[in-house]
Amino acid sequence: MIFVYDPAQREVRNWTHGEMEGLCFVATIISLHTGQTNRAAILNCAYELQYYLAAVTDVEVRHVHMMCPPSISGRTHWTLEELESVTVFNGISTDQSAVVYRTASASYKLGDLDLRRKKKSRVLYCPRHLQQQNFQLSENYSAASNTQLFGPLGRQ
Repeated sequence: MIFVYDPAQREVRNWTHGEMEGLCFVATIISLHTGQTNRAAILNCAYELQYYLAAVTDVEVRHVHMMCPPSISGRTHWTLEELESVTVFNGISTDQSAVVYRTASASYKLGDLDLRRKKKSRVLYCPRHLQQQNFQLSENYSAASNTQLFGPLGRQ
């Protein structure tokens, strides 16, 4: 089952299928209320991953993987790779930028910045972020519904 928060209806909805376009991140989660480990959060970009790790309640994030499409990996099929880091680079004397995704099996650079040039960098994700999680229980948890997110975000 696929659970998605619908902001227009202000409710969690479920579907039996969905589609993804472009790279995304899969975070394996554990419910702090029930201990269940049978769910994963799917996040569409590195900024959403960073926000999720900082804002999510009611879960512990154990691992993060990157779903990498053929257009980025150069392979003929999608890959699921353990994520090691995401770093954003901005040029100092240029307005060019790049994002480098490092996984256990490869590194992928998206963007025009020549990384040999002078630049500033900012790490959006590394395994240390998982170790620094601040586990919080929400006050509005209810075990009454099977159609709810284990890890709701504050904007719900």
